[in-house]
Amino acid sequence: MFSIKISGTGIYTPSKMMPTSGISEMVGEDITYWAVDKMGIEVKKISEPEEAASDLAVIASRQALQKAGLNPTELDLVIVATDTPDYLSPATSSVLQCKLGAKNAGTFDVNCACAGFVTALDTATKYLLTDKSYKKALVVGTYAMTKFLNWKDKVTAPIFSDGAGAVILEQTDEGPGYLASKLIADGCFYDYLGVYLGSGAVPTPEYIEKGLHLVRYNKRYPDVNTENWPILVKDTLKKAELYPEDIDMILFTQVRRFTIEEVMKSLNLPMEKTYMVMGKYGYTGSACIPMALNDALEGKKINKGDIVVFCSSGGGYAMAAYAMKWV
Repeated sequence: MFSIKISGTGIYTPSKMMPTSGISEMVGEDITYWAVDKMGIEVKKISEPEEAASDLAVIASRQALQKAGLNPTELDLVIVATDTPDYLSPATSSVLQCKLGAKNAGTFDVNCACAGFVTALDTATKYLLTDKSYKKALVVGTYAMTKFLNWKDKVTAPIFSDGAGAVILEQTDEGPGYLASKLIADGCFYDYLGVYLGSGAVPTPEYIEKGLHLVRYNKRYPDVNTENWPILVKDTLKKAELYPEDIDMILFTQVRRFTIEEVMKSLNLPMEKTYMVMGKYGYTGSACIPMALNDALEGKKINKGDIVVFCSSGGGYAMAAYAMKWV
């Protein structure tokens, strides 16, 4: 009986960087305490004006393919997780497939905001487990949210950065690999945070003039992550007959360091069993978990046989968790 493993990872982070102090100057207020001390965000990474989400994704994807020892033509499936797509239509995965030369792969996008990568990972896993014609998949989280920023908004301007993270999934008989996953959501939070621009919200000149096409918080979120992440992790592990103490590494959506610290306490896990990169890359939404995974692997924080868990959340809200044994 085969399972699924991650055989390669890759990232892209723009070279253009702005420290949080630069954002303080732009918004006219010192935001160091909540942005750095509470959220852990020390820098903002900014893509070039001509760089689209697919451009970020292709560099991360090439790294992942190289580490996995694969050519793009060997891919059977390409899934892109993003809420900053190149276009409303066609899908960014189509653009990425072309730029990579992955001509034999089926493609589609997943958009559940910052929960997109783990949701796409779960989806790709199910394809590879249930259909013998799918043996190798590329899953990419890519984020170009600085293009939708109001640079004078002291709430959103410090948070969002650009970047991409990619993984290669393959069938394996080396061990259990994939163990369990779970998705949860509460769609009644759809109007709290987002980029409210689409086919049903065609922008008028007044809409653009008022900046309503830019990412914004309409309402203050309650602390749904601190409340739901421990439950989601435990429920996912229960499917695999495991417990939080079995975890060797858990990677969360990298939006707020304080929340991760509180959830680790709730799970009774030491901070050594998680890894954070928001101080290095800023907050990169659907790309942040694969970016953290890549860095954790390079730092030898994950070893063969480790139980690894991904736990994500995105506006709307949607959440996804995924557990695997590293092989």
